Amino acid sequence: MEDRNHEEKTEDWLACQDIQEVLSKAARSVMKDAASKKLSAGFLHNDVFLRDSGWDVSEDIRSELILFLLENKLKLQKILSSGKSHQYLRKAFVNYWIEKTRGPMKDPMRYMYKHAADLLRTSEQFQTVAGINGGLSFGLPSACVRIPRLSAEDIEMIALPDTFSGTIAYQSVNKKKTLLALAAYFRDQVSEMWGNKPVFVDLRDFINWLCRYVPMTLPVFPETIFGQNASEKIADERSAADRIYFDSESVKKWAWDFADSLNEKEKTVFSMRYGQNFSLKKIAERTGYSGSSGPKYILKQAEYKLCAFLRHLPWLSPDDLNIEAFALFRETLLLLLRERKNPHVQP
Repeated sequence: MEDRNHEEKTEDWLACQDIQEVLSKAARSVMKDAASKKLSAGFLHNDVFLRDSGWDVSEDIRSELILFLLENKLKLQKILSSGKSHQYLRKAFVNYWIEKTRGPMKDPMRYMYKHAADLLRTSEQFQTVAGINGGLSFGLPSACVRIPRLSAEDIEMIALPDTFSGTIAYQSVNKKKTLLALAAYFRDQVSEMWGNKPVFVDLRDFINWLCRYVPMTLPVFPETIFGQNASEKIADERSAADRIYFDSESVKKWAWDFADSLNEKEKTVFSMRYGQNFSLKKIAERTGYSGSSGPKYILKQAEYKLCAFLRHLPWLSPDDLNIEAFALFRETLLLLLRERKNPHVQP
């Protein structure tokens, strides 16, 4: 009897107008996220080879959202009464979608990323750290230098080892011994690009390199719905920051604007810390401070400025971060700071 009353209360809760509005907002947001993140269509249909670009998924997503709510009702009922409930539901549901489709037959690329990450973390051949722009980076067990993400041209320059040729079967690569051997080879090739320095390699670059030789493409959530781009078809309360493709020229301009907002000392310390990976002690020595507290204070000031600057920008704010856009912003900013001669650096 008690269970039945609880079910009736849950049904009443789902039927109320506020929750229906949350569902509608979240469903529209999820459709755009699914397109921009190229999520696997296998989550909504058993037939992962469905290729009909006219497939209307709005009701499918709404149905899955309701199931997600029912499965997590005790946790979500309190959260969904808050002001930004649809945003929380969107993020939680997209993460759930990714987790559910992370398998070799539904999302082979994400599955291989997770498999490689698990292997690298437990292998004595490598050390792993959190990447500069999220994700995971790996390198030699000894001290390594952090480097930016590789460009598409850099990745193309790395050929397969002589033991492989042409297209490689997914099943043969996605084995522990083979995957670790290829990761070590890729790490060494990137190290050569950096003058044989031991470096941390972004795992996403390694997977992108494998994608050139290993078929990993299955149908994903369609970017077009009824012949229209998903971001044009579906309008919701999220801003233009949610466009599927970010504006690279705007991102570069913002890097210029932020660089101009820093004073000369902030430019020097910020560039040394994040562009050259100098310790605070080394920065103090190079800039004439008697101890680390001097550059530490300046660095904090620059970081506060950066947080305030990025807070409301499309593709760069924490609430709506586009990893590729942020990588471009970071790369452009550090390049600008490195190229500008600074009088505060002692020879």
